[in-house]
Amino acid sequence: MEQELADFTGQEAALIFSSGFGVNVGVLNALLGKNDIAFIDLQVHRSVLDGLFRTNTKKIGHNNVDYLEFILKKERHKYETAMVIIDGVYSQDGDIAPLSETVALCKEYNTLLYLDDAHGIGTFGKTGRGVAEHFDLPGQIDIITGTLSKSFGTVGGFVAASKKMIDYLRYNTNTAIFSAAVTPQVTGSVLKAIELMRSDTQYLHKLWNNVHYLRKRLTEEGFDIKQTVSPIFPVMVRNPHKVEEVIRLLNERHIYACGVGFPAVTDKEARVRISLSALHEQKHLDTLIEALNEIDSLLHIKKHCQWNK
Repeated sequence: MEQELADFTGQEAALIFSSGFGVNVGVLNALLGKNDIAFIDLQVHRSVLDGLFRTNTKKIGHNNVDYLEFILKKERHKYETAMVIIDGVYSQDGDIAPLSETVALCKEYNTLLYLDDAHGIGTFGKTGRGVAEHFDLPGQIDIITGTLSKSFGTVGGFVAASKKMIDYLRYNTNTAIFSAAVTPQVTGSVLKAIELMRSDTQYLHKLWNNVHYLRKRLTEEGFDIKQTVSPIFPVMVRNPHKVEEVIRLLNERHIYACGVGFPAVTDKEARVRISLSALHEQKHLDTLIEALNEIDSLLHIKKHCQWNK
């Protein structure tokens, strides 16, 4: 399974973890110390922040490559190891990282690039290999991490990198060494998922047909979905109490969606997060639109409403 994940992500080797959260915590804790620094995008996953308690950090504006270049030029030379940490697809807004520009800057300033592609693998790229494939940058990322709980449909996570780095992490990552292994059932499921992704792109095509259709419909109906370009749709409500009510009303209509508020986002950024899969049919998406319009007539959640301006 490790070798299959490495091959699938374009890396030399991989290491499996029983928790996706534990991947980022363990790997970053093992790689960065008091003489190093991490430059982190403002919207990286919480697990990244928890893995950086032993090192220095600088936050960079979300997807702001100009500021990244400025801060690398200003700070990089002060530290031994430097690392830029970004997501491939950001879990709350559904937008993607400017990967080509980031790769170029990391090479120019001798800085490692750490890509958490939990939401990109299985959804982006011609064959679903993630954001690196989407930007035609196979083998150009130093470290790729991912989860097994999204496209792979199981539980756990992995890191993929050079063989030398994976050998080091295998003996120095506490969240792998001192945690139970994934089960054989997980291993079998992931191997089958990779086989399906490699052999049949119909699921990927169906997923993106759904994405394009739902984006068009939500935009036409006047819902605020920010700048998402992925299967993640943030329907902005900007009021945590209304989010709870929207979720309740959707559940009454047999539609499951996630309400997202503090601490994942600020109260003013509270939203309903909708995630699409390849198994959704157009009739499901139409039912969702109809339900959201009905709920809007009660709660006024569309972006043109006065309370939301």
